[in-house]
Amino acid sequence: MKMLHLAMMLAAGGLLVACSSGPVRRVSPPTASIQELVLQPGGGWKLIVRVQNFSNVPMTFSNLDAKLHITGKEVATVRSTVDLDIPGESADVFSLVVTPAAGSTLDANHDFAYELKGTIESRDPKGTFPFERTSRLSPVPGLSNTWR
Repeated sequence: MKMLHLAMMLAAGGLLVACSSGPVRRVSPPTASIQELVLQPGGGWKLIVRVQNFSNVPMTFSNLDAKLHITGKEVATVRSTVDLDIPGESADVFSLVVTPAAGSTLDANHDFAYELKGTIESRDPKGTFPFERTSRLSPVPGLSNTWR
């Protein structure tokens, strides 16, 4: 009788575990950073922007709107409608060309600090996430007018 009672309790416990909802879905704020900056012949700056999804669920990103500051001065608006499906805890990139503010120059032989601050919107799950990213870009040996 004790064995039957123990077996029934184990079976009931197994059913409870089987009915659980699974892993918790965590939506964490994403961030964006500049992976590469290349000076273009017409004066524009081509940016390769990296969007990092820190959530444990896939997200579909739709818009990025940010200000680019270099050495404390606002030099460009980074605005793009994107369609990035990024798996959980992963990243993807997109490129765009921005027009720098008048007088904004970069020294081809030196690295520089930058700040990218703005918002990233996602369609699925729906949300608008503020972000602020500071980092440095360094000249790429062998590639003129290119920083990573």
